[in-house]
Order: sequence, then C-alpha cells, then structure tokens
Amino acid sequence: MIFKHWINAIRLHTLLLSVSGITSSFILSLSRYRIENSYTKYILCITTALLLQILANFSNDYGDAIKGIDNFRKFGPKRMVIDGFINYNSMKLAIFLFSILSFLSGLLLIYVSIPINTFVFILFFLGIILCICSAITYSVGFYSYGSFALGDFFVFVFFGIISVLGSYFLYTNEIHLDVFLLSLSIGLLNVAVLNVNNMRDIDSDYTCGKYTIANLLGIKYAKVYHVFIIITSLFLGWFFIFLNKKSIYQCLLLFLFLFFYFFHIKNILFFKENHFFNSELRKLVRIIFLYSICMGLINYF
Repeated sequence: MIFKHWINAIRLHTLLLSVSGITSSFILSLSRYRIENSYTKYILCITTALLLQILANFSNDYGDAIKGIDNFRKFGPKRMVIDGFINYNSMKLAIFLFSILSFLSGLLLIYVSIPINTFVFILFFLGIILCICSAITYSVGFYSYGSFALGDFFVFVFFGIISVLGSYFLYTNEIHLDVFLLSLSIGLLNVAVLNVNNMRDIDSDYTCGKYTIANLLGIKYAKVYHVFIIITSLFLGWFFIFLNKKSIYQCLLLFLFLFFYFFHIKNILFFKENHFFNSELRKLVRIIFLYSICMGLINYF
C-alpha cells in the first residue's frame, strides 16, 4: 500500500508531458543528422526530465499540504501528504533525493553532450540548477511562483523552449528557427494543460489566496484564454511545417489535430461543473504527446 501511495504522488499521467518535447526534438534531429551517442543523450534527457517532473509533483504535494491549499480542493486528484498517506518528513526526504538524482542525471547529460570548460557547458550547468529550483519552488516556499500567477510562464519556458529547443541543441549543437517555433507550439499546449488544471481549481485557489491566470481572469475569460493558447499553438505548428516545405499531407496531419482540439475546446467551453475538467485534462495530455511525436516525424513523411 505504501508503494501505491508513492505511485499516486508521482502522478503518472503527467509524465507524458515531460517526454513529449524531448522525444519530438530527438526524432527531428535523427531525421536530419547522424549524431554521435544520440540514443545515450536521448535516454539521459528522458531520465533527467522524468526526475524533474517527479520532483515537481512531490514538491507540489508537499507545498500545498504545508500551506493548507489542499484543504479547499474538491475535484483534484488525491493528495498523499494532506490525506495522511505519506508523512511530511518522508516527502521532504523524497524531494531531497530526487533533487540530487536530477542534478546527477543532468550533469551527466551535459557532460556527454557539450565539451567541458566551455561557456555553453557552464550555461547548461546553471540551467540544471535553475530547473531543480523551479521544480521545487512552484509550490514550496512563501514566495512560490505558482501562487503568484507565474506558473503559465514557467511551464511555457521549461516544457516548451527548454524541453524542445534545449534538448535539440544537446543532440545536434545547433539551433534552428523551425525548432524554436515548434518549441513555442508545444510549450503553449503545456500551458493549456495547466490552465485546465487551474480552471478546475478556480474556486478553491481563490478561497485560499492562490493566484493563477485562471482565477485572475475568471472562468469566462480563462476559457477564452484557453482557446487563444491552442489556436496560437496550431498556427505555430503550421508555420513549422511551412518552413520545412512539406507536402499537403503534412498539412492534413495538422488538420487532423485541429479536429481533436475542436472537440476539446467545445468540451471546455460548455463544461458547467468543475469536476469534468479532470477527464479533459487527461485527454489533452495524450493529444499533446501524439502531436509532439507526429511533428517530430514530419521529415519522415
């Protein structure tokens, strides 16, 4: 039973988001270059991203319990600390352990990807530390940025630009405009996931003094914001395909995802009860994963 509680704290359904952008850029890099140690770099990227995601989920469970935010939530997933399944000290130890593991995995990644004693190596080294600190301070600490409407920005940066463009650079040591556009597209979709989560918790977050974009806008305009995010992401995806000078079949692929997102948007706009957002949240995560893989495969079509 204790093992089951830790699995619940990991929140397995969120892990697809960690691997989506990294896998997309990896497939894209393979289609363009013959890369030395490519699979080693990919495995280390995936490992580091998963460790950071688990660290963030543990920190979120712990931080929200400490602040009492979970006492107001009605519709979200079960929380392990506040519900007494995992004690505070055990979760603190897990946060410390996954911080160390994330650092070691990230350090090994940049060691095999970038020549040591270079400016870029130092930059990525500092980036690892920033990623670890950001994973923890989303929820933990008095000035946790997730409580001050900054979660959307940080998700956009870490799950979009760093995940896609950063990993692509580690694979190829190059940066391209089209990959940057793809990173923006995938980053915005990850922001949409957070926005669904925040719309679900809009009442409880407001009650306990947690500020998100959703409760600052109100549910009506949070839905408009959600539609804007997804439409902008699809436009950037189309521009990515255009820059790669692909055929009509690749554009049809994007229209297929437009079909999926149409039904997602329809559901979001007409939901009246907050608990319905849970099922839509999981669907959106799966769609983003498929979208990321297909955009990575674009040069194989």
